[in-house]
This record gives sequence, structure tokens and C-alpha cells, in this order.
Amino acid sequence: MMSLLKYILSGTVLCLSLQVQAQLFSKGKDADELYNEAVKETKLQHYQKAIQLSKEALQKRPDFIDQQLLLGRLYMLTGNTTLARRYVKDVLTKDPKYKDAYLYAINIELSAKRYEEAECFADEALYQYPYDKELMLKKLGILDASERFFQGGAYATSLLDKYAGDTTVQRAYTGHFLLAGNYYQRRNNQLLAHENYQRALMLDPNNEEARSAINNMNIRSGSYTRAIEQVNEELADSPGSYQLMMRKLGLLQDAHDYAGAINQLQQILKRWPTDAKARSMETELRMEAGAWYANTDPYLLYAGVLEKNPGNREALDKVIGLSISRGAYREALAWINRGLKTSPNDQRLLSLKLDVLESDRKFTEAAMLAERLRYNYAANADQRNRYIYLKTASGRDYLAQQQYDLALAEFDKVLQTDAKDTTALDLMANTYISQKDYVHALEILDKGLHVYPENGRFLLKKSSVLAETGQYDEAADIAARLSGRYPGDARYSANLVDLRLTAGRKMMQAEEYDMAAGQFRAVLAEAPDNLEALNYLINLEAAVEQPDSALFYADRALQYHPDNKDLLLKKAGVLTEMKRYNEANAIAYQLMQRYPYTVKYRTAYTDGLLAAGNNYQRNNAPDSALAVYRQVLSINRKDSLALLYSINLLNGRQSYDSALAYANQGIRYYPDNETFLQKRAVTLESKKMYAEATQAADSVVKLNGNPLYVDYADYLRSKTMKNQFGMFFLHSSYDYQDTKYNIATLEYRHYFKRGSYAARMNYAGRQEGTGLQGEAELYYIHNPKLYSYALATYSNEVVFPRARLGYSIFKTFKHDIEGELGVRYLNADSSNSISGVASIAKTWKDFWVNFRAYFISDAPEFYTSYNLTTRYYMNRQQDYISFTAGLGTSPDDRSRLIQFPKLAGLLTRSVGAGYQKTFKYRTTAGIFGTWINQKISNTEFQNQYDIYITLQRKF
Repeated sequence: MMSLLKYILSGTVLCLSLQVQAQLFSKGKDADELYNEAVKETKLQHYQKAIQLSKEALQKRPDFIDQQLLLGRLYMLTGNTTLARRYVKDVLTKDPKYKDAYLYAINIELSAKRYEEAECFADEALYQYPYDKELMLKKLGILDASERFFQGGAYATSLLDKYAGDTTVQRAYTGHFLLAGNYYQRRNNQLLAHENYQRALMLDPNNEEARSAINNMNIRSGSYTRAIEQVNEELADSPGSYQLMMRKLGLLQDAHDYAGAINQLQQILKRWPTDAKARSMETELRMEAGAWYANTDPYLLYAGVLEKNPGNREALDKVIGLSISRGAYREALAWINRGLKTSPNDQRLLSLKLDVLESDRKFTEAAMLAERLRYNYAANADQRNRYIYLKTASGRDYLAQQQYDLALAEFDKVLQTDAKDTTALDLMANTYISQKDYVHALEILDKGLHVYPENGRFLLKKSSVLAETGQYDEAADIAARLSGRYPGDARYSANLVDLRLTAGRKMMQAEEYDMAAGQFRAVLAEAPDNLEALNYLINLEAAVEQPDSALFYADRALQYHPDNKDLLLKKAGVLTEMKRYNEANAIAYQLMQRYPYTVKYRTAYTDGLLAAGNNYQRNNAPDSALAVYRQVLSINRKDSLALLYSINLLNGRQSYDSALAYANQGIRYYPDNETFLQKRAVTLESKKMYAEATQAADSVVKLNGNPLYVDYADYLRSKTMKNQFGMFFLHSSYDYQDTKYNIATLEYRHYFKRGSYAARMNYAGRQEGTGLQGEAELYYIHNPKLYSYALATYSNEVVFPRARLGYSIFKTFKHDIEGELGVRYLNADSSNSISGVASIAKTWKDFWVNFRAYFISDAPEFYTSYNLTTRYYMNRQQDYISFTAGLGTSPDDRSRLIQFPKLAGLLTRSVGAGYQKTFKYRTTAGIFGTWINQKISNTEFQNQYDIYITLQRKF
């Protein structure tokens, strides 16, 4: 029992220790895994759990900006605006192009009702992503939330111009003007409320909210005419609508147009004769009409007075006042114009007309009238100010319509009145800038700065215009002055940085790289961590082949942005250019490990390995190169360059089996790639597997009929042919006799692995009979540098010698030099001669030269013979031209062997030339000519002429 208890306790302790050990030595989750879990918890709305996971991830990787943004979002969702703002701003500082961060920043400030901050973030985002629809909609929302509806209207219009067919933009546009209409209606500004509702209806004519609002406004203001007009417009689209017809009836009744109301009721009863509501209204309507007409409408009364007495001023004032009070501005204007016909200089009427035009937003007409009134009251400051306001408003309208000349004329008149008016100066400068007329824009800005030398808006605008005209140094001086004057204002320092960056970009486009680098260095002086400037400097220094400087800026950038993926990749590229492959590949490897599913990092790493491998090849370190290429293939077994380089190296090392395996691997991944098929053919040729090599070469020809590929396929096919049939014809003629001698030869040759053997039959007809001679010949290769030649013949002694024997051994030395030692035996006319043979041959590119010497013993005599042969090879050594020269008669001279005993002691000279052509490595034809001169005595010579024709065919 005690022993059992002991085992149980031991087991428990062991399990607990293993658990503790697992906890102590567990690697734990990395930052990416924690981030993914935090995202899942956020989607499940487990915000506190997600916050905890996010903090753990940031402890492992402090500059993980995706995680920082998620944490900012989580604080925003949990109502901790301060921390949310801090994390999101930190993300934007590190990565100014992070669009989602801008959206979160905007939402944070909107929720805190910090509209100016929200707009700043929106403007910064739109600088990075100009005309981004989502960001533009955000900015419109900010303008609406901050109740800046006038600016919002202009912005909504520009947004709709850019995305006219987008339904989201259309809804935002309509929503803006509905919101603006509600805003102005609550503040009892009926004119602007009506205008905004009308703008909403222009895009969405069926918008019920806008229609209803306008109708209610018209009713409240007593302007039933406009309300009835609106219903009539709707009835034109839906003439059979019961609701619209009843609404019109009610409006006519409210407007006390009982005749029209009764007529409308009759139309309703015609369509719906059994409608109880319509029938019940008939008596009621007539009773109300009777009571009304007992007390006539004042407007109609005064209008009736004016009909009878047009000059009645009191009646005129009454109808004008009643029209304005009812919102009937067109009617009021008509009555005013009617009064001005009789009293054109009536100041009261002119002032009323000015009010009506301004209320109706007809600023140009109002400004013209204000100009007239100003001349009448030159000393009146109010008239002067109103004139300036209306002229400025008129110019704005023209500017919005892109009628720049008219806008400029209006602003010029304002400046004639008040040369110091900042609004007119600013708008005039904007007008010139819109036209890209920078010369005049600068003139206006200088005029404004003369009056207001410290005006920040004018200085900032002048800096931008100077930059547009390429005057970057002057523009930067102004921007630097502003930044120095307002050191705490980020806008001015950001403007200076943006100006320098813009200048640098344009100089790069103009290929002024040194000047561009100066601009970017100036940016770093202002903002040492500016990522864009650092990136440009790295690229510039690399482009002008200054890798040391590029590396300096890459390291500097990584000091501020240590985990920036693009910077790390760029540094790896610079190190590769500097041939510091190990350092470059270490960086690329880390990136690949951190982001295993990102192709560009894997590609960068494999490219770096390939560069390192090529460097090993150049430095004659094939083993190291092969190891690197194997490393590439372990990452991407389909890498074509690594496969090709490996094949080439292995073939160079004569590791043909390994090379063939890689070639087959390449064909498996790239079945129609001619390069791998060609490599397979070359490797099989090296292995002397000519049949398989031929199949591979034929596959290449099918893909690409290039003559080089065809030629190589023919060459390989010839290597598969082991037999050859040949025909030879030797024609000899002499100048000392009329007889011509011919020798015809048939040959069969067989090729085997170590050489070839041949059997020949020579035939020659003479007066004394027919000569027949059989020959056996052997070429045998002992090793790549040593081979033998052997010959044996026997004949019937008619024409040919009785027997010939020969043997030579050939040795290849360095520098393409070949040496020969051999022996010859000849039995002819009961004469036996034995000859020693020695030769040396040398190859220079396409030239081959051979010098051979024979040492002939024909007891009791001893003779020598020499032969020089030169060949010039063509067409990949398929064809050649040969030139020969000889001294003496050699035992290998076929045309004179029958006379050898007689000729051996004579002084004989010979020269010859020939040409041999091979067709598709299979059929060979040749023709050779030799002239032989023999000295018979001191005063007598005789000549022999040989023509030798050959034809050989492999099969």
C-alpha cells in the first residue's frame, strides 16, 4: 500500500513539474498571432480582452503600427477618447499614408465635437489621397456637423461634379442641402432655407422631405402662389393623384381663391363622384367663400387702386410690402420696377429693389444698383460697405462659374474702392491662380503684402505660387520665415517640408539629381525622420551609383523607422549592389520569416541568393555557388534561374546525372520551355546518350524552328548512326604518258563506343589486268588523350602492292598539341620497306596544321619524306578547305604505291588543295587535287596530276 502511494505521489509531482516547465520554457505567441486574436475579439465586441491582447502584442513589437491603430480604435469604441487620439496620432506620425488611421482620427474628433481638428485630419488625408471619395464625404460630414453650410454647399457641388454618377455621393449631396434647409428654417431664415431645399430637389425631384418643407414654408409665409405652383409641378408628373388634387384644393382654400377651389373640387368629384369627403366639402367651401368675399383681400384692394391710379404712392408701398411679406419677390420686384418707371431716382424704391435683389441672391444686379446708389451717397459709409460686399459676392459667383474675366472685373472695382480689402485681394489672387496666371497672381499678392507685410495667408499663398513657377529657393525662404515666426504651428513647418519635397520631386523629373538631393537634405534638416525624403535620398544615391551614401541614408531611416518593411527591403537591395550578399540576404530572410505569405520578400531573398551564387561563380567557387542555388530551390523549387545555373555548373564539373535531374525538374515545371529541353539535350550528349539527346533536341525544334536548334538536332541524330557507306574515286594522269589510271573504292565503316573500324575494297583496271585490294582499318580510343590507328591491306599484286601494314599512336598534349609515333610496312615488287612515322599537329581556333615525317628503310637505301597539311574549318567544323605540300614519296601515298620502289629515291615535290562539305552531319562530299613533280635526272622532270572525289553517307 505504501509503495502504491509512493508511485502516485511521484507521478503527480512529475506531471506538475512538466506543466511548470512547459509554462516556463514555452515560447509564447508572437505579435502577429496576438494581433489576429485581438481582431477576432474586437469583432465579438469583447473590447477589454482585445485591449489586453493588443498591449501584449505591442510589448513584443513596439512599432507594430497595425496593432497601434487597432488599439486606438478599441479606445474609441470604449469611449476613452484621449488614449484613442494618442495611438492614432502616433500611427500617422510613423506612416503619413495610412488611410484608415485618418478615418479613425476624423471619427475621434467628430465624436468630441472638435470640428477644426477633424477638418485638419481630413485635409491631410486628402493631400495624401487627392479626390478619394470616402475622404471627401468625410470632409463634407465635418462641414455639416460644424454647421458651415455655405462652405459645405460648395464642397458638395464639387464632390458631385467629380462623382456625378455615384449614388452614395448623390445621397450625401441631397442630405447636405436638406440638413442646411432645416438649419436655416429653425433660424427663421426662410430665403436660405428655401434655396437649400430647392437645391436638394434639383438632384432628387421626388424628395418628399424637401417638397413638404418648401410647401410648409410657402404656407407659413402666406406665399400660396408658390405652394400652388409646386403642387401643379407634381400634378404634371402624376395628374391622377387624389392626394395631390386634395392638397391643391386645400391651398386654394387657404389662399382664399375660392373660385379656383370650387373648380378644383368639381374636377375631384368628376373623377371620384362617390367620394364622401369631397361631397361633404362642397357646401362648406361655398359658405366660406361667401364669408370671405364680404371682406376683400387688402392686396387686391391696393392693386385695384393702382390699376385706377398708378401714381398712388401709398398703394404702391402697400403692395410692395405685402408681396415681400408673402415671399413673392418677383411680384415685389415687378411693382418696384413699375414705380421706378415714373420715379427713376426714388431712393426708397431703389433701396427696396436693392434689398429684394440681395435677398434673391442676384448679387451682380444688386451690385450694379449699389454702385449707382453709392455715387448718390458718396459720403455714406454704409452704402460704401454694402457696395464692397455685393461686388465681392458677385465676383464669387462669377468665380464659381469659372467666368474669370468677369470675376476679376468685380474684384478690381472693390479694390478701386478700398485698395486694402484683404478679401478682394485674396479672391483676385485665387482667380489668377485658377487660370495658372502666376505672374499676375504674384503681382496681386505682392500688392497685398505691401499693405499687410506679415499676413500669413498671403505669404503662404505666395510661397505656393513661387513653387509652381519653379522658384523653389524663394518659396522655401518664405516658408522657412513663416515656420520660424510660428514655431509651435505645425501647419507652417509641414508647409516648408511639403514645399521642399515638391521641389525635389520636380527636380528629379527634370533629372537634376544633385539639386533634388539638396532639397531632400533640407527636408531632413527640418524633419530628420521624414520618411519620404529619406526614401528619395536612398533611391537617388543608388541611381547615381553611390551605394555607400544610399546605405548611410537607409541606416538613418531605420533609426527612426526600425521595423519599416520597405526600408529594410531597400537596404537589402543596396547591400546587394555593394556585393555584401550575406548581409543583404540576412535582412531579406528576416522579412521572409516575418511575412511568409508576402511574395515580394520571398522573391527578394531568392534574388539575393542568386546574386551571391553568381558572385561565387565569377570567383571560381562552383561548390559554394551550387550550395546557394540549392538553397534557392529549397525555397522555390520552380526557380528557373537557380535550375539553369545549377545545370550549367554541374555540366561544367561533368556531374551529368545531377545536371540531368535538374534539367528534368525544369521540364516538369516548364514543359514548353525550350531552354530546359536544350539543356537536357546537351547533358545527354555529354553522357553520350545520343538517342535520348536527339529526342530532346527534336522537342526544341518543334517549339522553335531556329536554324541553330535544327542544326544541333541534326548533329545529335548523326551521333546515333553507327554505320557509314563510302565511295571514293582517284583519277591520276601524267604528262609523260597517255595512260590515265583510276582507282575506285567502296567502304563500309562501323562506329562503336571507343572508335570505329572499316573495310574497303579498291578496284583498278590496267592493261595488264584488274587490280583488287582489300583493306581493314581501325581507330581505337584508349582514353580522352590517347588513341591508336591501324591498317592492313592485301591485293592480287595487279596495280596495288601485295601488302601494307601500318600502326600509329596519337597523344594529345596541352595547348591543343597532338603528337604521333608510328610504323609502316610495304611489300611491292618483291621489295620490302619499313618506315617510321612521326608527326605533330596544332590547332589555332579554326586552323589545324600537321607536319609529318617518314623515315624509310629500303635496304640497303634509306630515305625520308615530309608532308605538311593545313585545314581551315567552317560551319562549326563541319566543312574545311585543305592545303598540302610534300617532299619525297611517302608510304601513305595511295596513287603511287605501286611505283614506290622506283620513286623512293627520286626528288619529288607535291602541292594540293581540297574542299570537304558535310550536309546535316550525315552526308559528306569532298574533292581534292594534287600536283606532283618528280625529278628523273638532272635535266628531266615529269608531272602527275591527281583528282580525288569522296562521298560518304551515315545510316
